[in-house]
Amino acid sequence: VLEDLEPKLVWHIFEEITRVPHPSKKEKKLREWIKKWAEEHRIPFKEDDAGNILLMKEATSGCEDYPTLVIQAHMDMVCQKTPDTVIDFENDPLKIRIVDDYVTAEGTTLGADDGIGVAYGMASLISEELKHGPLEVLLSVDEETGLTGAFNMKKGFFTGKYLLNVDSEELGKITIGSAGGGETHYTIPLNFEKKKGWRGIRLSIKGLRGGHSGVDIHLPRLNAIKVAVSGAIFLRERINLLLSVIDGGTLHNVIPTEAVCEFLVPEEKIEEAINLLENWKNDIISKEREKEPDMKIEISEISEEMALTEKKTESILDLLNKIPHGPLAFSKEMEGLVQTSNNLAVVRSDKEKIEIFLSSRSSVDKELEDLRKKLKILGEKYGAAVEQGEAYPGWQPDPDSPFLGLVKKIYEDILKKEVSLKAIHGGLECGMFLRLDPELQIVSIGPEIKDVHTPEERVYIESVGVLWNVIKGIIENMGELK
Repeated sequence: VLEDLEPKLVWHIFEEITRVPHPSKKEKKLREWIKKWAEEHRIPFKEDDAGNILLMKEATSGCEDYPTLVIQAHMDMVCQKTPDTVIDFENDPLKIRIVDDYVTAEGTTLGADDGIGVAYGMASLISEELKHGPLEVLLSVDEETGLTGAFNMKKGFFTGKYLLNVDSEELGKITIGSAGGGETHYTIPLNFEKKKGWRGIRLSIKGLRGGHSGVDIHLPRLNAIKVAVSGAIFLRERINLLLSVIDGGTLHNVIPTEAVCEFLVPEEKIEEAINLLENWKNDIISKEREKEPDMKIEISEISEEMALTEKKTESILDLLNKIPHGPLAFSKEMEGLVQTSNNLAVVRSDKEKIEIFLSSRSSVDKELEDLRKKLKILGEKYGAAVEQGEAYPGWQPDPDSPFLGLVKKIYEDILKKEVSLKAIHGGLECGMFLRLDPELQIVSIGPEIKDVHTPEERVYIESVGVLWNVIKGIIENMGELK
């Protein structure tokens, strides 16, 4: 599909990557493909116990005294699809296509985050036009669902002191800092009762825009779980209601686009309940049309006899209502930058328990710690068993880094205009790498990628060539850092 696009080498490798399934935590097929590719091209490599891969290449003649450059990307992708798309992300290739000036996928995420970064790294190792110092291409696993690869990487796995992370999504901008974060998992046991004289209703929310729970959390977008909960609470304030099912969201780093809430109401109130919900639905669709133009709310009768008690229903809905979602604080130093946020990411219920997954971020370690403490207290107040894994660190900007100065100069020479520096609210692995080597100098760049973590994900074709020229320029000018 992409054979006529330039730079051919980068696009060819990227298209090959889209044919190999690589969901987060299930990157084995892509890891095997990369190792086979390395053997075919006589590229030395090593793999650690976590599954991270380091590809290596010696300097070309005359560049032996250049410092080693590490080009870093992650192998996993966020797997999201539209409701009517049929795909097995663990076994099926993506269906990619060109639409106007973009490469995208049919009905699914594209995986340009971060397949295009992997492609840049691999292309740099086999490009015949490059003169370069020692190169290391560091490819990590499971960045998207907990930075597992970076967390489990051992000191000394890579040796370079200059790391170029290729996991940003805006052309003309250099990322020099990112937020830290951590997850919270609630588990609450459930006991259901068989109810006679009650009728079931399903409230279904679909078609929300969603997005990345870091870089998109400030945008005026709704959370499908919160919408479903607001509908159930609206009805409960007017008619007795008992909860049966609540499910929504897919991944910790994605703003939920779909949710389902099922509940029982007294048999004699079923018609009134549906009419009330229809009025609520019309109000919310009208009020939120600009934010969520494709939102669909479906209300239907279902055959259901099992439900939670009145007390448990109130407890679950109250907890979900009180869990914060969205930006909680903004940076005083950088206008518009979210400093601290929380994503109500996933709710799953079955006949034994309800599980709730939250993702918190902050560029201020103390704020992240305080938020996670509050979430733990909140969950325990409502009878939840609370699990919180180790938080990952933020990446503090170093605006005086000589490596940043080199990257900025080369970028501006190629773009013919000033390049801006930014910190992001998304999580990058850079903070973890600085833990391994505090002397490391890091910058992050990337081509123009829109709507990451959604089925609308697309990469601007021209930007891929521009960034390839930037990366080549950095590689060839590493001698200035001797």
